[in-house]
Amino acid sequence: MADPALEAALCQAMQTIHGIIGRALTAGVVLDTWMNGQAEEEISGEADGILEAEAARWTQQALAQQALFPSRPMPAAYVESVFADLLTGTALYAAQQRLGMRRVGRPDAEAAAARFRRWITGEPAGLRAAGWYYGVITCHEDFNALAYFGRMREQDFLLGVAHRPWSDRTLAPALAVYLEAGWVRRFSDGSGDWVELTPDGRTVLNRLRAALEAAGEFAWRANAQRWVIFGETDYDRVFHAVNPDVQAVTRQALDQLVLPPGARVLEVGAGTGRVTFDAGLAERVAAAGGELVALEPSAALLAALGAKRAARGAGRVRLVQGVAEALPFPPGRFDVVIAVLVLHWTDAPRAVAEMARVLRPGGQLLTGNSDGSNNFLQIPMVAAWFRPLIQLAAQLGVAPGERQGLPLAEVETLYRQAGLVEVRSRRWQVRTVASDPEAFLTFVLKGAAFFQNILARLPYRERWKLLDRLAREGPQWVAHTSPEEQRAPMQGYVTIGRKPRS
Repeated sequence: MADPALEAALCQAMQTIHGIIGRALTAGVVLDTWMNGQAEEEISGEADGILEAEAARWTQQALAQQALFPSRPMPAAYVESVFADLLTGTALYAAQQRLGMRRVGRPDAEAAAARFRRWITGEPAGLRAAGWYYGVITCHEDFNALAYFGRMREQDFLLGVAHRPWSDRTLAPALAVYLEAGWVRRFSDGSGDWVELTPDGRTVLNRLRAALEAAGEFAWRANAQRWVIFGETDYDRVFHAVNPDVQAVTRQALDQLVLPPGARVLEVGAGTGRVTFDAGLAERVAAAGGELVALEPSAALLAALGAKRAARGAGRVRLVQGVAEALPFPPGRFDVVIAVLVLHWTDAPRAVAEMARVLRPGGQLLTGNSDGSNNFLQIPMVAAWFRPLIQLAAQLGVAPGERQGLPLAEVETLYRQAGLVEVRSRRWQVRTVASDPEAFLTFVLKGAAFFQNILARLPYRERWKLLDRLAREGPQWVAHTSPEEQRAPMQGYVTIGRKPRS
């Protein structure tokens, strides 16, 4: 039987977590659950000292006020882990944003301290918000692991090696709460001591998943993983190996634009400059005597973009770090805004509204998009190669992969909702190719995270074991299939709309 007081506390946390997580992510305050086991990380001694001092200060304040969980005080070690893990995760994220790699120095530790302070002082629930943020996410990770394994050795659960690698603290305080609440059961057999979810615990897990999905936590993790993987990859090679026809159709899409003399052009999601430089956008803007601004959220991709700019001698192209959902420009700044294969990575309604906002009256928005009906499992070899993923999806009761684009009608509707007129689209068809299995796996599973709805259900260690298995088996599938079985046509389209003059 679940403890009513703990059940009520959890309900309160889940009712408020949507806003708390949304505000935390906006502030850049994150719990580092997203890239462990894949990306190398390093924290300097100076940075570590700053983070430890900040965590100690917040811990002391929370304990003095009994602020985190007033109805169920937690041990000091647990309270310290809340602040230490949030501050460390935020510092790693700050380093990723600043450098394109997870190497934390003094600037990143100071940025993490400032971000956390701004976020927590603005939270209606105060320090309790930190406890709820940490508690809901870690509870989900713990229960998700128990649901996947069915049962875990108590010692393995307490160490968290399989599912909570970002912390080196024992999970004993959390397990005590789970046992008291009736969400987890401890039992022994001839082989040792075990823990497993109770029916009440499984109900709680489903509610946690729904709450985190609604709050945008899972979408944020996928994006964070994308920035890390693509930033550490030869992205141009990987992209063109998987999508050999896209460059040609991109050039055709750009040919539909008529640039006025002196055109001010914004490219959103410029990446490594595939459109900016390789498809000739910068040359066209320069020929019109115009100005080109290339916006990209990833520091690593922005660095690659800068290197390509230098190699092309295109110093007039301005590079800006930022996201499509919050463009750092005033209204009416640009004559043309372009985003090619970007919208499906974004909160599309917000992104289209923002791009329309920065258009001048009479300006044009062009987006190139993958159609929402595309499915990489259409490739015969991939359907066989990814059979472990498909079987896992059936076992978990989820779809075998996520939507790999946006339907044309949906994008046209977003244009009109943003106030654009003369909206028109033209379809294209390209090949997607899996003959380079390393590139395909990097692009589709690790970077683009098109199967994140399945992989997110796995504890982190099991997730990387599955990816390693697929990496080993990929070359074997290539060797035993024909070129025709290694590719399939995928649909896309370009949509153009104009901002009214009055």
